[in-house]
Amino acid sequence: LVYVGAVMVLFLFVVMMLDLNAAPAREGFIQYLPVGATIAAVIVIEMALVVGSNYFSSDQYQLSSRAAEYSNTKELGSVLYTFYVYPFEIASVILLVAIIAAISLTLRRREGTKSQNPSQQVRVSRDDRVRLVRMAAEKK
Repeated sequence: LVYVGAVMVLFLFVVMMLDLNAAPAREGFIQYLPVGATIAAVIVIEMALVVGSNYFSSDQYQLSSRAAEYSNTKELGSVLYTFYVYPFEIASVILLVAIIAAISLTLRRREGTKSQNPSQQVRVSRDDRVRLVRMAAEKK
């Protein structure tokens, strides 16, 4: 959950950096309100049915006597990297693509920004870097 929360904070930060104008998005809000309210009601009803006490009561399960020796972290890592290795890798690739997309959305080219061109710096020869200028000596 911490990892998912970190990704959510990252996307919130990206959305805040985009500096989008929200006025055009608010203009047609009222016409989609009934559809959105219906979908929200269906989701709330489904969540109430799923999280109800009928499915998650602890009366039907026996508690383990070795609870002090048992490590949830070790078991989670074992299951994650054995049985769910491909879904885990797919999720990590999706998150990597999402991070790259977020960075590319916030990357803007601005006029007058100073930047270096490393390939041009490498191609310069010694004679191009330093120029000797002969000047006549002045008397005071």
